[in-house]
Amino acid sequence: MDRSPTGPLFSDVRAVMVPSLVRVTEMAALAAARASGRGDSDRVKMAAGSAMLHELEELGFAGRVVLGPRGDHILSHGSTIGRPGDPDLDLAVYPVEGASLVAKGAAHAISMLVAVEPGAFPSLPAVWYVEKIVAGPTARGAIDLDDELADNLRRIAFARDARVSDLAVAILDRPRHQDLVQQVRDSGARIVLLEEGEVAGALMAAVEGTGIDAMVGIGGLQETIIAACAVRCLGGEMQARLWPRNDEERLLAGDEVGRTYGIADLAPEGLDVALTGISGGPLLEAVWFGSTYAVTHSMTMSTRFATVRKLTTRHHRLIEAG
Repeated sequence: MDRSPTGPLFSDVRAVMVPSLVRVTEMAALAAARASGRGDSDRVKMAAGSAMLHELEELGFAGRVVLGPRGDHILSHGSTIGRPGDPDLDLAVYPVEGASLVAKGAAHAISMLVAVEPGAFPSLPAVWYVEKIVAGPTARGAIDLDDELADNLRRIAFARDARVSDLAVAILDRPRHQDLVQQVRDSGARIVLLEEGEVAGALMAAVEGTGIDAMVGIGGLQETIIAACAVRCLGGEMQARLWPRNDEERLLAGDEVGRTYGIADLAPEGLDVALTGISGGPLLEAVWFGSTYAVTHSMTMSTRFATVRKLTTRHHRLIEAG
């Protein structure tokens, strides 16, 4: 049976299954939002993961989870979904990014899913962290991770026909970023500290109108690759470099230490991406529950069709309240 990316089976799977990806993230977002503000992040993760797995199984294809949040026991790395056999698609899954945000009723939590042909995701050394910089389409060609951060911000501002002081830079609020925060302040740019959400932060930097012009910092390798998939669909720019934590990771990185990865190195071609807002923010509005229906706000993206769509969906068959 022909399972090549251009073969009939693969084409049929993409044609039938990919438009349904957004339903998967919608159901995960609805399940997570039911636990909003209840102070239990584990419950949020469990609800979103279970809902995402159920919807993926309902699609009836053979999938393999290649990327996802560490410690997720429902959709763990290497797990298979759907019918037995060789995978039709490789998946990057993030049922809920920002579970603690949802638990507290705070903004910026999302649900996200990426589908690619088998074997398409990049194989990078298994270090935990990378350092990165992300910007939107207007700054393509303007960022260079080997350059000083202040110079990068000046070029981003020039590309925007703005001043550095007009820029807003998103950074995860972590002790390891103290020096980076000072560099941004010294440049004159404004800072938006994020409690969680390095994927959402990267997307906000790549989407016009969110109020975020760039994201910088050290974050997870898997989260960076997942974010890069959406950033590539959006026409944005990203560069990343491995950030080994210890001698063991430096050995794992080998000759790749010091290499700068561009967006094409981090995100494969042939991407299909879906994401849905859970707790709201400038990227996507929050899930809303009414008496007879719920409303979700989502984005779907595809490099295969060069499209980015925003969807508002009414769900008249509500999930049971938790």
